[in-house]
Amino acid sequence: MDGVRLTTQQALMYVILINGAIGLVIGLIPLILGIVKKKARIGIYGLLASTVGGALLGLLLSIPAAVIFVWLILKKPTTAASQDPLDAAFDKDAR
Repeated sequence: MDGVRLTTQQALMYVILINGAIGLVIGLIPLILGIVKKKARIGIYGLLASTVGGALLGLLLSIPAAVIFVWLILKKPTTAASQDPLDAAFDKDAR
């Protein structure tokens, strides 16, 4: 049986795509938490950061990015800031 041969560029592209997909799955944690806590914008940023971080450095960057954005979502606000319009779109009471 013949082995599969890949060029270096093809192998690198497969690694980037697989790590990006893993980062996307990890990034769903801050996204879902952000929607539940009515901070969807931060959740979307967490999803993007985890996906790009996963594509660049794999788990070494996607997990810390997800943890940082989960912390940003869960921390208590220091001032009475108005609610973000994007977050209001996910608020069931706003409709």
